[in-house]
Amino acid sequence: MELSPENRKKLDEIVKRYPVERSALLPALHLVQEQEGWISNEAIEHLAKLFDLTPAQVHDTATYYSMYHFEPWGKTHVEVCTNLSCALGGADGLIEHACRKLGVEEGQVTPDGKFVVTRVECLAACGGAPAVQVNGEWLENATTADVDRLIAGEDVRRTFDWPKTTGETILLRNVWKEKSASIEVYEKSGGYANLKKYLSMTPDEIIDVVKKSGLRGRGGAGFPTGMKWGFLPKNDKPRYLCVNADESEPGTYKDRLIIEKDPHQLLEACVVSSHAIRAKHCFIYIRGEFHEGIRILEKAVAEAYAKGYAGKNVLGTGVDVEVVVHGGAGAYECGEETALLESLEGKRGQPRIKPPFPATHGLYGCPTIVNNVETLACVPLILERGAEWFAAYGTEKNGGTKLYCVSGQVKRPGTYEAPMGRITLRELIYDEKYAGGLLPGRKLRAVVPGGSSTPVLTAGEIDVAMDFDSLAKAGSMLGSAATIVMDDTTCMVWMAERLTYFYKHESCGKCSPCREGTGWMLRLLNRIEEGQGTERDLEILWNVTDSIGGKTVCPFGDAAIAPPQSTLKKFREEYEYHIRERQCWRKAARTFEEARALSTVSG
Repeated sequence: MELSPENRKKLDEIVKRYPVERSALLPALHLVQEQEGWISNEAIEHLAKLFDLTPAQVHDTATYYSMYHFEPWGKTHVEVCTNLSCALGGADGLIEHACRKLGVEEGQVTPDGKFVVTRVECLAACGGAPAVQVNGEWLENATTADVDRLIAGEDVRRTFDWPKTTGETILLRNVWKEKSASIEVYEKSGGYANLKKYLSMTPDEIIDVVKKSGLRGRGGAGFPTGMKWGFLPKNDKPRYLCVNADESEPGTYKDRLIIEKDPHQLLEACVVSSHAIRAKHCFIYIRGEFHEGIRILEKAVAEAYAKGYAGKNVLGTGVDVEVVVHGGAGAYECGEETALLESLEGKRGQPRIKPPFPATHGLYGCPTIVNNVETLACVPLILERGAEWFAAYGTEKNGGTKLYCVSGQVKRPGTYEAPMGRITLRELIYDEKYAGGLLPGRKLRAVVPGGSSTPVLTAGEIDVAMDFDSLAKAGSMLGSAATIVMDDTTCMVWMAERLTYFYKHESCGKCSPCREGTGWMLRLLNRIEEGQGTERDLEILWNVTDSIGGKTVCPFGDAAIAPPQSTLKKFREEYEYHIRERQCWRKAARTFEEARALSTVSG
């Protein structure tokens, strides 16, 4: 096996983008899979020779990621997201229907080689649940009728119809315009107009403004961005800016909106932020499942280079910023900054032990800043409107505009913009400007306020401001501001089981508490949900979560325990029902209250 002359030429161009050749390994594996349909041992040996690696090194990297497959695959790959938001929307029934119609099991290629149906863990299409990708093309709000048309040979595509924020839009000001992803629309809206001015500022001046603004990272941790930039050491090593566009947290799909609908906003932010930290290279690490986003970003980068907004001597300012779009290959762990760096270097996306931190020893051992898409998008805005405006737009220590995702059992799932903290969780769920309330006849059961890794809140705990500090006081986290809403037909044991499956599936395997503990949690939850659990299992489940939290190299372990631990705390009666009645309450009634009443009568 060898790459075709055309693909070999593509690979040669890709390799030139990176200071270290091995960084091109993931793109090379994608090229091989696109050409051959799968990755064979011969392909691994071929790439090993090209990159001067051993076959074992290439195999070690390739087998870590879920998007690569190592046996012949169906020509039409139907991927059904079955994570929480999509599961609430009926994803399980969808995948069962597809497999039944095709006469195959999940992951089994049809005898004619035409189809393969697999489940996938969160496509960042939570608003368009249930979400499907067909050979990398979006099919959101999918139905069984859509599946039937696919099997019949039709080309069925559908992207989410993003509901518009009715209040002031700042970060989202362009996304509903026709051809919003084009450079012409971005320029007409004022984009790039101040870029030369920003690049004429000194890096220290920009960092000082960002510090004064109080901008906190939008990726989940909420760490002050200006302070993070200030940690870079003063030495002669190259510096790098890495954009974390690996949006994989279940419930989160805000960065996708910027990437697909307003990519030049991100690119301008990349150039300005690279200048601020004195970096000449910016790598946008985007999750591999964002096929559409990768195409849009690569086109936008080419447009920016053609207009002189990126590359050498940007707009004649003497500032050099090379921007590279780097696609991942399917690994939630790569959202952790050091795992992202490992993956960008062409290795397994596993976290590094800290310290040292990326600011001093990051990409290729050099000073590196890793920031989220939404975080960076705020930087030109801060320079345009001023640090004082940004700090005052939200609440104290939680300044600026914020993107909030809502998915699950609501009328209007979507990504909405509002001043940070000046909207409550209740307003986000019920206000007609936002999610518009629950589906008719349903009552609120629980809410995940900030993505799957944040503890659940009950219906009585939603009068809380949506900012970092307020949600922390309420016993949860803002995280990525990804709200998943569950009504009274949702079993909390089932919910915990579903999310624990995700964390077991996505564990990188580096730390034994996480590698082994997520398996233990899943087995216990499976047993309880299936009506085979005991009272002792509840104690064991709690002890397992306690054995994981705070005992792993990265925060993955803390994230993994949030669903079972928080539901055990707040919905223990549902666990006890499963054990006492030997079944999930949904088999007895539509809501838990009905099931509890029935069990009381029968008892």
